[in-house]
Amino acid sequence: MVSTLSEQSLSKAHRERIKRVARGVLVAIGIALCFMPEAGGSKPMQYISFKQYALISLDYDLEQYKCLAILYGKESAWNPNARNGSHYGIPQGRSIYLSTLNGYEQIQWGLSYITHRYDADTCKALDHWKAKGWH
Repeated sequence: MVSTLSEQSLSKAHRERIKRVARGVLVAIGIALCFMPEAGGSKPMQYISFKQYALISLDYDLEQYKCLAILYGKESAWNPNARNGSHYGIPQGRSIYLSTLNGYEQIQWGLSYITHRYDADTCKALDHWKAKGWH
């Protein structure tokens, strides 16, 4: 007599639930495969937010991230298309070059600027912004 384990030990209701879970797992895998980054590519993954990307770029330093989040929230509301006169992008830099970059590249540009001007201290940049209205 040959029978499967599921026929021996599980009711029909339990088998259907297992099949639904299995289908869900397969759908999730299929969706994940649609968002795979290019092999060897240098583009950041497009499905993380700009804020998540900034946190990762700051090596998960929550104090520095909090200051950056406030600063960029006030400057551009994290909008890569933000423009205020001659200032562009998420960091509101005074470079038309920023208008040609995606949001992830703008964040890298902004962090590089903060590193150069404020010794990589986003809280110093925020303090300067609070005092002067720019950073």
